[in-house]
Amino acid sequence: CRPELNPHCTDPSVQHRFSKRPHPHAAAMAKTVLALALGSAAAFSPNAAPRATTIVRSDPNIKTDVGSGWKPESGGFSSTDTPDFFYDDDDERGDISNKIGFTDGIMGSTGLDKLKEQNTGGNNPGVEGALDVDPDVIGGYTCATAEAAGVKFELTTLAKMGRFDQEISIDMPAASDIPRLETITVKPVCMGFEDFYAGWSPETPPGFSVSPIQGRMERRGGEPSLFDIEVKADGQTGERVGYLCIVLPDDDEQFTIKVTVNCF
Repeated sequence: CRPELNPHCTDPSVQHRFSKRPHPHAAAMAKTVLALALGSAAAFSPNAAPRATTIVRSDPNIKTDVGSGWKPESGGFSSTDTPDFFYDDDDERGDISNKIGFTDGIMGSTGLDKLKEQNTGGNNPGVEGALDVDPDVIGGYTCATAEAAGVKFELTTLAKMGRFDQEISIDMPAASDIPRLETITVKPVCMGFEDFYAGWSPETPPGFSVSPIQGRMERRGGEPSLFDIEVKADGQTGERVGYLCIVLPDDDEQFTIKVTVNCF
């Protein structure tokens, strides 16, 4: 007979044996829980100490009602500011008594009215009188001299190996006083117009000349350049050889022409 199973059991010995007894540490644990609960609640409680009250006194020199008594003039509105787009007093455009036309200001404020005034004289402003100062046109392209351009008339590596762009031969009497003239053509090979300089290498003996000595060569596909070679006899029979160098310094190009003169 157990009391928890049989509530009608009345045996005192059984009830005493199965009665609930308190745990020996239950009282100590209850006190600990109560202390923790009170500490946590105290952490969120408002500060009981009274807050100090600070009184700020106003400076008597500070005025907060300045201009409060202003009122507009009776009978209309008075502006307290002047816009920056009003004309000056001495500007006639600011005189509202003048009659304003419907086209006034139609060109805007970006200066188009000034452009209109410039175009009034014609469709070519500023160009018509450009030559009034010096009507004589002096021109044509002029390139620098060979010395100023730093050009040297020397045989190239291929020319020293006997490979020339052109080779011409001239026969003339050794005792002739009349120079012989031979014209050669050089086709342009560069992509653009290039300055050229023509001269003779140091290996060339006296009596050789060429014209022109400088100029501008056409670009590829254009007209070829013409060079007149003049040779003078020195009274001696035999063979003389001259080397004409046509240099294009800006394109690092050179034409070397071998000129052989047979005097008899």
